Amino acid sequence: MTVDKNIVTDVLDITLKSGAQNARITLNKGVQNSVIVLDNKLDQLHHAADLSLYIQLFINERYGAFSTNRIKYDEVKPFIKKGIEATLLLEPDLYRILPEKELYYKGGKEDLHQFDSEIENITTEDRKKITFECSQEIFGTNNKLLTAETEFGDMMDYTYMMDSNGFEGEVLQSSYTISTNCSVKGSGNSRPESWWYESSMFLDKLKVKGCAQTALERAIKSINPKKLTSGKYTMVLENTISSRVVAPIISALNGSSIQQNNSFLIDKLGKKMFPENMNLCDEPHLVGYSGSRYFDGEGIATKPIDIISNGIVNTYFLNTYFGKKLGISPTIESPSVLKFSKQEKISEKKLTLASIIKNARKGILVTGFNGGNYNSATGDFSYGIQGFYFDGGDIIHPINEMNVTGNFIQLWNNLLSIGDDPRNCSNWQIPTLAFENVDFSGL
Repeated sequence: MTVDKNIVTDVLDITLKSGAQNARITLNKGVQNSVIVLDNKLDQLHHAADLSLYIQLFINERYGAFSTNRIKYDEVKPFIKKGIEATLLLEPDLYRILPEKELYYKGGKEDLHQFDSEIENITTEDRKKITFECSQEIFGTNNKLLTAETEFGDMMDYTYMMDSNGFEGEVLQSSYTISTNCSVKGSGNSRPESWWYESSMFLDKLKVKGCAQTALERAIKSINPKKLTSGKYTMVLENTISSRVVAPIISALNGSSIQQNNSFLIDKLGKKMFPENMNLCDEPHLVGYSGSRYFDGEGIATKPIDIISNGIVNTYFLNTYFGKKLGISPTIESPSVLKFSKQEKISEKKLTLASIIKNARKGILVTGFNGGNYNSATGDFSYGIQGFYFDGGDIIHPINEMNVTGNFIQLWNNLLSIGDDPRNCSNWQIPTLAFENVDFSGL
């Protein structure tokens, strides 16, 4: 990917000469391509390219943020002038400052291997071939299949950031995704749907084979769902959606939530809020993972963090602004690669979905959420779910029209099992999870 980085240096120089005490300039270039095949016929070809400049100004204790895709020198200069004029109209905010220099990433670490140079050689015909290869895996193979949409996409993303406090850093990543969404004939007029996707930063590691077949099998298994009697069940969360119960924890640890008193984990640093077997960490320097990074959006250096150790809350996620407001040293603005550590083992074998269901014996396997919400201040939640009832370690039948309710602190303290099966195509490496005594409402 060819990018002229000199515009960033020029723009930073312009902002400082035009009256800004400090500034952060970020250049982002992205190129996306996709092919969509509907019922084994070419449906859409899509190409998008974007080149944007993000300008953050710090002037007389005031802060302004602006963006433009007009990045020629003679166009940027008047744009910055207007941005400075607009920023000076804002109320002062003493907490809007750049990070301390010692917090910055200084460079020099090994390549995280996040870019596939072959992406620049892929042609439209190559993309079509891959998409049809996936589509033809199920087309005409099952009379229950009503419709199927398959999409292949590839993306290059480049970011170069520089600020007046001395930070300079760049990131270049590639990604490929293949997905299939299909619907099948159910009982009556019902049309159960399901999906599957795979992604990778390298084309030769993208799991195209089996993607469509998995989507079709998941849809067929969803035919003729039933509603269960309300009560307490063991809940097993498939690794495709288990991050749904981790996200509220991360949100509750975010500086903005803490500062605005909108978190169920306020004043919980150093306190045991979760079970002994819960150890959640951030591993930002894992080579070959899309979420890995050496610095965050402010240039602050990342490092491995034990977020929760043996149930004890160890950290908040604080950028410079909210760190200053709370009187706490900044950490990073958000986690990079979330993982569970010290996972359970059964006879040294991997704890998979099948083994977790077998151990749980009886309960509900949740494979999807249908709406719902949670209270970020209390942690109370209510979600519609879809999935399967299992008994004796075997799947008995699909379920629908049921809700799961509770409180996230209570839910996590009913943690039964943490699997060893996170999906590598996700930034958050959250495996299958099992919880006991969970409230479900149905009949």
